[in-house]
Amino acid sequence: MNISVIIVVKNGEKYLSEAINTVLNQTYQPQEIIVIDGKSTDKTPDIAKSYQNVRYIPQKNKGLANARNTGIDNATGDLIAFLDHDDRWCENKLSLQMNEFINDPEIEYSYGQVELFLESGYELRRGFPEKLLKEVQKGRTPGTLIVRKSLWEKIGKFNPEFTIGCDTEWFTRVKDYHIPYSFIPQTLLYKRIHHTNLSHNVELNRQELLTIVKQSVNRQRLFQLNG
Repeated sequence: MNISVIIVVKNGEKYLSEAINTVLNQTYQPQEIIVIDGKSTDKTPDIAKSYQNVRYIPQKNKGLANARNTGIDNATGDLIAFLDHDDRWCENKLSLQMNEFINDPEIEYSYGQVELFLESGYELRRGFPEKLLKEVQKGRTPGTLIVRKSLWEKIGKFNPEFTIGCDTEWFTRVKDYHIPYSFIPQTLLYKRIHHTNLSHNVELNRQELLTIVKQSVNRQRLFQLNG
């Protein structure tokens, strides 16, 4: 089985090299690294193209979900992993998860734990629980994921109707469909907290989460009716 790694970026010149290097330094090497660039106006394209084994693809449409879906459409690996340009992986992330797929051919995706860290010089926004920076959490975020490419054909890709909540919507959907998975109780991802995180739009985030919950309830009712 081969792994395609998708890195989504927009104006990420400050962090992109660090993200790419955490992929290149993995104990298990992926087949390919694909950088999807959402019309950056900084040095992001130059940085991505400077790596010989990175495939650079400009995004033609808008939004985070569409960017990830562009990566999925262009990936050639049997398994797909994701990394945001401002985050980094632990060095054995891919090897830990590859072992899960080898040991259990029934699983369709794997995810693990995440640790948050605060960008130097940045203050937490009001309402952000500081205790989250001190806790290891279940990483229901694409940065901890590896997914069989065939699963996207079964349940669909990321939903572009959600600006912020496309990740949460996807994780909710795979849960509702009872897709077999593995959870690794180890930190796989270090997620950076800073002022450009999409989740800082608290009101939009709240609205989208409410829609996701309603859709999930309706989906489960439909499953019950169809028995």
